[in-house]
Amino acid sequence: MHVHTSASNDSRVAPGALAAECSRLGLSPIFITDHNTIDGASELRNAGLRVVVGEEILTTDGEVVGLFLSQAIRAGLSARDTVAAVKQQGGLVYVEHPYDMNRRRLSEKAIEEVAESIDIVETFNGRADPRANRRAEDLRATIGAAPGAGSDAHTLKELGSVYIEMETFDGPQDFLAKLRLGKIVVGRSRLRLMAEKRLRRR
Repeated sequence: MHVHTSASNDSRVAPGALAAECSRLGLSPIFITDHNTIDGASELRNAGLRVVVGEEILTTDGEVVGLFLSQAIRAGLSARDTVAAVKQQGGLVYVEHPYDMNRRRLSEKAIEEVAESIDIVETFNGRADPRANRRAEDLRATIGAAPGAGSDAHTLKELGSVYIEMETFDGPQDFLAKLRLGKIVVGRSRLRLMAEKRLRRR
């Protein structure tokens, strides 16, 4: 539910290479959530692949993901206006790595302001440490959102380190309903092992 291509400024993985590796791993559909663009996702969708178009959007209050988008949402809006723009497209609001202190995330104040519009909270991020993921689960339970998970892959090696097994879905609302019944599957990627090692040292 959370991967990046070279359309993001922090990944060098070409969309085609990402799609090929996901196919090899049996991951479908692909949820592409590049930073402030939907170009990588659109390229694969236009090539006929099963892709959910997402965008990790930088707001004035931190980052938030929109899923099932038809158009890119510009960076620099408030969290409230960004969430409204996602909803206007019939998309889903996905709060990613809300307690990872090493990356941009929505502020707690912003989360409180848009809590009723949050559809999904990422309760397992492949790059976040276990403590941050546990806090994310607490947030999800508090606001009643569906649980999301993703590798947050920026390299091919990270793909498949975290994914969700669930039924086939038809559109955002069907996806949201079936997501609640899905199973989060966690591998132990190199980055996750490093995060666990750092946590043990504290």
